[in-house]
Amino acid sequence: MKKTAWTIGALMLLPVSSAFALGPVDLELEVVGWQSSLTGETRSNGSTIDLKNDLGLNDKTAMFIRGRGHITLLGNLYVGLTPLKYDATSTLSRTITYENKTFAASTPVTTSVDLQTYDLGWTFTPLNIGVVSAELGANVKFINGDVTVKSSTQTAQADFSAPVPMLKAVLRANGPLVSAEVDGMAIAYAKNHLYDVTAQVKLNPFPFMYVAGGYRFIDVKLTDGDKFASMKNKGPFLGLGVDF
Repeated sequence: MKKTAWTIGALMLLPVSSAFALGPVDLELEVVGWQSSLTGETRSNGSTIDLKNDLGLNDKTAMFIRGRGHITLLGNLYVGLTPLKYDATSTLSRTITYENKTFAASTPVTTSVDLQTYDLGWTFTPLNIGVVSAELGANVKFINGDVTVKSSTQTAQADFSAPVPMLKAVLRANGPLVSAEVDGMAIAYAKNHLYDVTAQVKLNPFPFMYVAGGYRFIDVKLTDGDKFASMKNKGPFLGLGVDF
C-alpha cells in the first residue's frame, strides 16, 4: 500500500521548563508515562471503522522521552521520541472492509497498531518578563508505522510514513520550587487538522531534578482520497526529569 499521512497521528512532544539554568547553555531530559485514551474512526479502501467499538482497542499506558536544549542567542531546540503499540483481540459485530479485504461479522480478529513518532522543534523567546516567558517556533513530527487487521484466513495492513510540519508555542511560569507550562502545536489546512496540547506542573524538590504531572490532548483529522482518520488521544501523565 502507498505510504500516506492519513492515519493515526499519535505523537508526543513533552516540553519542560528550566528551573535551575546554570548559564548560557541549559539542557533537560524528561521521561514520561502517559495514560492515553484513544477514540475515533478510520477508513482505508473500505469501511469506516470505529477503533474501540469495532476493533476493541483499549486505553494504553505509554512511555515518552524528550529533551530540550537552550542556548542563549540561538533559541531552544526540542527533540522527542514516542514509541506506541496497541494490540487487541475482538469478535466483529458487523462486516467491515479494510484495505480491500472483507472481514465478516462474528469473525475473531487481531488488531495491532505500531507507531513511532520523532519530534524536532525550534523556538525563540520573544517574551521573558520575570517569572513568565513565552516561546514561538516550529516543530516537525516524523511519523512511521502500520495498522494491521488479521483473521485466521487473511491479513490487511496499511503502512504510513510522513513528516508533519507544525507551528509551536510555549507559555511558561517559573517559581522557586514550582513551575508550570502549556505547550501547543498545530496545523490546519482544507478539511484536515492536527492539534497537540500539553499542560504540566513541575515540582523541584532538589536542584537539577524534578517530578512533573499534567495532561495531554491530541486531535487529528486527516483525509487522503478514500483514506480518512478522525481520532482523539488524551489523558494524564507523570514524568521524571533532570535539568542542568
